[in-house]
Amino acid sequence: MSSEDSLKKIVKGGFIVFLGIFISKIVGYLYRIIVARIGAEQYGLLSLGIALLGVFTTISLLGLNQGILRYVSFYKGKEDFQKIKELLSSAFKLTFSLSLIFAIILFIFSKQISITFFSNENLSWIIKIIAIALPFNTLREVLINTFKAFQKVKYEVYIKNITENISKVIITLIFIILGVKIIGATIAYTASIILSFILALYFLEKKVFSIFKTKLSKFSLNKELFRYSLPLLFGNFIFSLILWTDTLMLGYFLPESEVGIYNAALPTAFLMFTIPYALLALFIPILTELHAQNKTEDFRSVYKTITKWIFLLNIILLGIFYLFSEKILGILFGQEYTIASTSLLILSTGYFIGFLASSIQSVLLVIKRTKLILLNTSIMAIGNILLNILLIPKYGIVGAAIATSSIFIIRTILLVTESTLITKIFPFKLSYIKIIFSILVTFFSIKYISSFYEINLITLILTSLFFLLIYGILLLLTKSLEKEDISIIKSIQQKTGKDFTKINQFLTKFSK
Repeated sequence: MSSEDSLKKIVKGGFIVFLGIFISKIVGYLYRIIVARIGAEQYGLLSLGIALLGVFTTISLLGLNQGILRYVSFYKGKEDFQKIKELLSSAFKLTFSLSLIFAIILFIFSKQISITFFSNENLSWIIKIIAIALPFNTLREVLINTFKAFQKVKYEVYIKNITENISKVIITLIFIILGVKIIGATIAYTASIILSFILALYFLEKKVFSIFKTKLSKFSLNKELFRYSLPLLFGNFIFSLILWTDTLMLGYFLPESEVGIYNAALPTAFLMFTIPYALLALFIPILTELHAQNKTEDFRSVYKTITKWIFLLNIILLGIFYLFSEKILGILFGQEYTIASTSLLILSTGYFIGFLASSIQSVLLVIKRTKLILLNTSIMAIGNILLNILLIPKYGIVGAAIATSSIFIIRTILLVTESTLITKIFPFKLSYIKIIFSILVTFFSIKYISSFYEINLITLILTSLFFLLIYGILLLLTKSLEKEDISIIKSIQQKTGKDFTKINQFLTKFSK
């Protein structure tokens, strides 16, 4: 497989995932908007429940979801399907058992957790309902990584991005009509996870890989899988804590209404993960194949090109946030949430720099440097907790945003340094200077133009499209695109089924 073929395959999977995420974000935002409109305090309580679900799901997974992604890809390449069945069976049994234990603990001790850690007994019922979702959410994550290992990312789109989010909104609206608000929204969240798990199990058995038809030998866990996954258990757990520490510590130090307001900025800034997630959907399996085949130059080309595209696309969103952060929060969540605009700017900056390193960490996973990833995340977690303790009491939600952004920037510095020393590949290119020039000219042009009219939902959408148009033209004029980038654009065109021969010739003319 050449670097061009690899890029085409990544883009094909990424295009499917991007469409799914696009739908997911629209519908998922609708769910958050509906809950946020119930009230900042109620939204804050639900956000705490979701944070607890995220943390305990990560613990229950034991890092096996990432191990499954790598080793199922590996044994698929060797066509050893019996070994794949053994891996999946042992992963399901372990993760289900642990998640069930945690679910029972959360359910039984929900009142004590609510009062002791968050000083709010109203959180108890939310924790009970969320606890029911824990085993289903854990197993679903294993299933989704299995789909990725088989390079069948479309099923993740059907299950998680579409089915879960649409069912979540519909069920929530039904409960609100019936007069059951925050508890109804929590039930909807849990029910949608259960529904998507059932669908995931169906797709695995019927469409991807049957694990029930063949009887397996006695239970055993592949030692290599366990050695690979165990550092990831701690690493993923710590990283999950990093993602949820600000929400949980805000709940400890401040009223739930502040948690709710902050959780308008947090998921908005987290849109920065959409592009990396889409492009990296097949990145690890494909890089693993190239690494196994010792195709160093192809490995280098794919790695640097995907990193560039994460930068090139995410900087668009960052620019829009810097232009319209307050307007975005006001339009989506209501005027009550506009005070989180500063937090949104800080978080989006940190996430932009932090998620730029997503491809870099994936490379460390491919070359099996999981202990190094664990060390990085441990440094981040300790720093995050200390910064939150120091900054939240003094600066509130802005302090939480500074703490989170700081550790994501530290993460990028560590990963760039380590990966460059290990692989001898510096992930960035000189063409980034041209991209930065293009985005700055676009930013100041739009800032000037938008000062002549009122920003509402319609003008925000139109202005964002105009932003994209100017930026795209400047990328061409500055010749920021290279031959590998043209391959990605051609792959997108092929995926849409359109023939843009003249456009391809035009793009080639403006590429290096």
